[in-house]
Amino acid sequence: MEKSRSGFTLIELLVVIAIISMLAGQLLPSLSVAREKGRQANCINNLKQFSIAIELYYQDYKDYPPWMSTLHPSYMSSLDVYKCLTDLYAGARGHGHVTFPETNDIPPPNIPGAGYAPPYVADIEGFNYRNPDVEACSYFYEFNYNRCSWFHSSHDETDIAQADSDSNGTVTWKEAKMWQMSNENHGGKVPIVRCFWHYNNHGQKVLNLSSMNYNVFTSGPEWESTSY
Repeated sequence: MEKSRSGFTLIELLVVIAIISMLAGQLLPSLSVAREKGRQANCINNLKQFSIAIELYYQDYKDYPPWMSTLHPSYMSSLDVYKCLTDLYAGARGHGHVTFPETNDIPPPNIPGAGYAPPYVADIEGFNYRNPDVEACSYFYEFNYNRCSWFHSSHDETDIAQADSDSNGTVTWKEAKMWQMSNENHGGKVPIVRCFWHYNNHGQKVLNLSSMNYNVFTSGPEWESTSY
C-alpha cells in the first residue's frame, strides 16, 4: 500500500511564491500611498498647531514671531511638532529647499551646503533671534528676520524701498511677505509656514499655512502661480 503524499513539490512552491510576489507587487504601492497620506495628515495637524501658537504670540506682541523656534517653549511645548514625518532627516537638515538656506530654522552650522562666511554674514544676522534650543525643524518659515535674497533679486528699487519698512537698506523675508500681502492680490494665501518634504520625496503638493486666515492649502514650489 502506497503512503499518502504530504507537503508540496518544488513546482508547487515556486507557483505559490510567484503568486505571492505578484500580489505583493500590486499591494505595496497602495500601502506606500496610504502611508504618505497619513504623514500628510500629520503634517497638516502640525501646521494647525503652529497656527494657534503664532496667533497667541501675535496677540501678545502684536507682531509675528521672528522664527518658529521662538515659539518654544512658551507657545509650543512639543519639539516633535517641528518635524514632518516625511522628512527622512527628522528636521536635522532643515526644510529641504536648497535655494533658500537662509530660511532654515536650525542652527546655521547645521544647514547643508550653506557656506556662510563673509561677506554673507550680514545676510544671516536674523539667526540671532532664533531659539538655539530648537535644533531640528522640517519647515520653511517665510516671516523670518534674515535678508530675503529672492526679493532683492526679483524686484526693482521702488519695490525694495517700499518693502524696507525700517529703511536699513535690507528687505527681510518678513518685510517681503508683508509687502506681498499689501501689494499683490493673492486672496489671503501668502504663506507663513511651508512644508516641501512631500514634494521632495513623493512628488506631492507643497503644504502651506496661510498667514492671513491660517488655512492650509496646497501648491507647487512657486505658490504664487500654483495654489490649489
